[in-house]
Amino acid sequence: MDALRKWAAVWAVGFSLTQPLMAHDASGDAHAAHGMQMDMAGGKGGMGGMNMGAAAAKPTKAPLATGAAFDAKHRLWVAWVEGQHVVVAHSDDRGRTLSPPVTVNAMPEPIYTSAENRPKIAASPDAKTIYVTWSMPLDAPYTGMVRFSRSTDGGATWSVPATVHGDRRPITHRFDSLIVDGQGRIFVTWIDKRDLTLAKKAGKPYDGAAVYFAVSTDGGQTFQPERKVADHTCECCRIALALDSEGRVQAMWRNVFEGQIRDHALAVLPVDAQQPVVPIRATFSGWHMEACPEHGPALAITPNGVRHMAWFSVVNGRADVYYSRLSADGKPIGEPWAFGDTGKPDEQASHAALIGQGKTLWLAWKDFGGDTMRLMLRRSDDEGAHWSAPRTLAQTAGGSDNPQLLDDADRIYLSWRTQNDGYMLVPVEEAK
Repeated sequence: MDALRKWAAVWAVGFSLTQPLMAHDASGDAHAAHGMQMDMAGGKGGMGGMNMGAAAAKPTKAPLATGAAFDAKHRLWVAWVEGQHVVVAHSDDRGRTLSPPVTVNAMPEPIYTSAENRPKIAASPDAKTIYVTWSMPLDAPYTGMVRFSRSTDGGATWSVPATVHGDRRPITHRFDSLIVDGQGRIFVTWIDKRDLTLAKKAGKPYDGAAVYFAVSTDGGQTFQPERKVADHTCECCRIALALDSEGRVQAMWRNVFEGQIRDHALAVLPVDAQQPVVPIRATFSGWHMEACPEHGPALAITPNGVRHMAWFSVVNGRADVYYSRLSADGKPIGEPWAFGDTGKPDEQASHAALIGQGKTLWLAWKDFGGDTMRLMLRRSDDEGAHWSAPRTLAQTAGGSDNPQLLDDADRIYLSWRTQNDGYMLVPVEEAK
């Protein structure tokens, strides 16, 4: 319990330091209750979920939550939120300069801007089309719709935003994730509470929420009807997506196992609606937590099919971020490792990013040390068997987004936005 109390205290300080976002950020409105309190609300109200009230519309500081991705022609794309608009810019000089931002949604709408629920951006394999998703809040707390737009002219203009899912009830559809496979098929996942709502109406128990996904096979013109990945998932943790060596999309999320055990699960997301979704358990910490920590996992898959995972939990009384491996046939490899341990007594590691390239892996994470947030990095050249000592990539005394790791032409970069320094793209491939 001491470790968990320490985590909760540092989490509260670190979260306020690192998330000074707008009213629709989970740290700044009624939706923030998810962080430390179980949300069992099914959501009430009509579809007129655009009137958030004068207090909610008042920004405090500019949102820092930023999504980034390279396309196949080595152009960097960056998406963030300004007011009630998603905006996108690009860079052809590895992030040193950004083009003037272009508005995606011409009509203003509220947008979630927490680091766990930031706008996402991805490109088609031929780099001709750019895709963006985000979550739009509705009137009731914890509710939302997953939105999608695309540009077919190099980011100059964007399609009218569409809601990805067919279910339009004013309930939770949020914490979206986005990935495009090698054939150009677009996968969008999100946290969904339709099954909780139905269970409550029937007087049946239902822990947590569910994960759903939808696929577009025509470049985002349409999406197939959404499918459920799993019941009983955490309500406000981001979903990790990665491509395996067979070109399949795999998803990892925080699950709510029996007894309010908040470990993680994995599943392949099939394109064919006739193929079943088969979740498997991925982590085994046994952490009992009757709340959502708002701390999703990271996932990378090496060519041998091994799933490499970074996740927050409490293991043997220690609250930390952990690295573990799961074999291609679903068996744990070794024991979880607290990779954020740098030997400092007041450190608190959080919000890891993970990326792989052949047998090489990189782990980046935030390390809060009293008044400074540092971004740390480790590297493994043998598929996670051994890791380098941690090194500091960047730091800030102000607010910051969570890190992303990006791959472009076999070079690895860290994508980060801070309150003091703005957007930065830091090369990390030289780290040993």
